[in-house]
Amino acid sequence: MNEKTAGVVILYNPEDNVIENISSYADQVDFLFIIDNSEKRKNFTNNYLKEIKNVEYVYNNINLGVAASLNIAAKKAMGKGCSYLLTMDQDSKAPDNLVGSLLNCVAEVKRPGIISPLHSNIYGTQKNASGSKFSKVESVMTSGNLISLEAYKTVGGFDEDYFIDYVDIEYCLRLKLNDYGVYCINNVLLQHREGNISEKTFLFRKVYPTNNTPTRWYYKTRNLLYLSFKYRKIFPVLIKKEILIYFKNILKIVLFEKQKLTKIKMIINGVRDCLRDVKGQKY
Repeated sequence: MNEKTAGVVILYNPEDNVIENISSYADQVDFLFIIDNSEKRKNFTNNYLKEIKNVEYVYNNINLGVAASLNIAAKKAMGKGCSYLLTMDQDSKAPDNLVGSLLNCVAEVKRPGIISPLHSNIYGTQKNASGSKFSKVESVMTSGNLISLEAYKTVGGFDEDYFIDYVDIEYCLRLKLNDYGVYCINNVLLQHREGNISEKTFLFRKVYPTNNTPTRWYYKTRNLLYLSFKYRKIFPVLIKKEILIYFKNILKIVLFEKQKLTKIKMIINGVRDCLRDVKGQKY
């Protein structure tokens, strides 16, 4: 397969170890776009950018959100003549064979829209791999994905009304509506830091609160409602699953997390703003 592949990582006030993460996949792509939404540019980016080839750094001086940043990178990748875009979170570290494995899967499946690895956090709570080499799934999270830019043009890119949270799921559902496949490779594992996940014990079982910020709970609430209203009749099983996960995480807030009242207030604000049709960035 001779098509060019670009990569993108979206930064937002990253820790210094982001350099190690970026280095794990920088040499696996033909071009790399670093989209920085941080409040202040960190000095370490200057020295690092001198060390890697085919990289373009974009400092927005404002938080444009995940959807807009992915759209910027996709358009730049198409401008470079790329057929695929690897999308990475700043907290993800790639194995050496990530891009090669994703491209191999592209060659073997029908109408690939997006290909994902399995994701592992520090507690090893990743989904168990099935016996097959890859699986067709309903949706995947953003980090570690290889997206077909042909499919991207067909479905219209990432929905910037969401800003952050459920951007990935909404995109996957539009891919499926346009007869593109969403696949997961079962033998490739991406190290991914999921929020500020911690391990707790509840009723003799291990549970994993994500400890997301109050602001994230605003977007999670508002955007899940938007997603539900738009797709509940088309993908009822997936929507019910996402709602169940959402309420389980709210229970974890109540039982284990800090800033409980602030998070609950932001959840209420998310419901209110959805009913008022508020979209895009709010906080």
